Amino acid sequence: MKRADTVISVIFAALILFGLWECGMGWAQLAGFIPSRHSLYPATGTFYNPGPFCAFLAAIMPAAVYGAVKRGNVIIHWGCIAYIIMAAGIMPVLMGRTGWIAAIAGSAVVYCGVKKVKRPSWPVILLALTVVAAAVVALFYLKPASALGRLFLWQTGLSACLESPVTGVGWENVAGALGRAQEQYFATHPGSPYAQVAGSPEYAFNEFIQIGIAFGLPAMLLFAGSMITAAIIGWKKGRYDITGVVVAFAIACFSSYPLQFKEFVVLAAAVLIAALIAVAPGRTVLASVLCAVVAIVTATAVNSIHSREKAAADWKMLRLAYAYNLTDRDITVLDSLSSRHGYSAAFLFDYGKALRENGRLDKSTAVLEHGLEHSSDPMFLNLIGRNHEDAGRYDLAEHYYRRAIDRLPGRLYPHYLLCRLYLNPGYSDTARFVTAAREMLAIDPKVESPATRQMRQEIARLNDSIRSTTRPHPATP
Repeated sequence: MKRADTVISVIFAALILFGLWECGMGWAQLAGFIPSRHSLYPATGTFYNPGPFCAFLAAIMPAAVYGAVKRGNVIIHWGCIAYIIMAAGIMPVLMGRTGWIAAIAGSAVVYCGVKKVKRPSWPVILLALTVVAAAVVALFYLKPASALGRLFLWQTGLSACLESPVTGVGWENVAGALGRAQEQYFATHPGSPYAQVAGSPEYAFNEFIQIGIAFGLPAMLLFAGSMITAAIIGWKKGRYDITGVVVAFAIACFSSYPLQFKEFVVLAAAVLIAALIAVAPGRTVLASVLCAVVAIVTATAVNSIHSREKAAADWKMLRLAYAYNLTDRDITVLDSLSSRHGYSAAFLFDYGKALRENGRLDKSTAVLEHGLEHSSDPMFLNLIGRNHEDAGRYDLAEHYYRRAIDRLPGRLYPHYLLCRLYLNPGYSDTARFVTAAREMLAIDPKVESPATRQMRQEIARLNDSIRSTTRPHPATP
């Protein structure tokens, strides 16, 4: 058992070292020594957003608290203290609500374990519940629109799980499933208050739901069961660092998208392997096999994430070369790129748009339809509708514009396209135009811009013109 403890300590020492590196990156970004990976935020570490950065620091915090309290190896002890100071200093700047809660909860678990708190008194329980409730309310009011949007996303995510509850739709198709579920919700709930906070989600912002959508409900239960098992093993074996990190990681999974990043995948694998090592005595062969399985799955996941990131970076550099005036050779090249980028919503949208601008409407529609499997963005529906409208298939154009409206009711552009369709000489239905114009002009856009103002002014002018020509004139005496 002593050897197992040594191996586990080495694993967590490596995590602390990794965390110190991330903290150093964050502080250097705050000081202006190195650039942040996102222009809107002063610090992101090696991530591209401060939210996951904060959650990652929070997931390591319980391990640092354990190392600081246990007073084992001197170097590890002071390294843990240094990590606590550096992480606690930068986390408030990152404004990661999920990360704050994860760090506090995971560290509290470690403290209770180390101090042998078996059963707290009722006043302590009541105080803890009061503090948690106050914190949740305060965090909700800190970003109320974001919190309401998160609740709506979880609701649609659970609906998306039912699309393929046993096998799932695949990891790269989660956004498409979320888009379809959101579209179905607003189609059956017109006027829902969620329309003001809905967006075009890429993730479920809950990894339990994300895994359920991608791989089915059995995989979701296996994922949750693995974490619960690891937490129980850590607690029973006195390795409260394992339990604390699992609790913090589970909270991050509940309200964010950590498994989209290599760093979190490696962290989860390290903690799971540590739990398997902790339970190894008497089951060495089984633990070794399970550790090997975890390592293989981790390597596969990390390689997949790396390939996806590299493909996205490569296409970002290539996309302008294929934006306009596509030749037959260009289309052949882009078709060959589909084998590598065929799951990328950005690639499929750019390719479909370029084909449309070159008059290849049917091929553009086929590419954009494929993109709908990987994206929740209603712009795919808008472009498909425009392809059908340009081809004279007005009923299909109306169908896709209405789908785009149902997918994201607060977006003005599909309403604008629908209004313009009703004035198309090939369709020409002024009664429907007046109704669609009234619906569009009643929308208060979330973000006002010159484009939204121009669309509103144009439709308002056309609406006034049509209403003035159709209004009955008073009879002359």
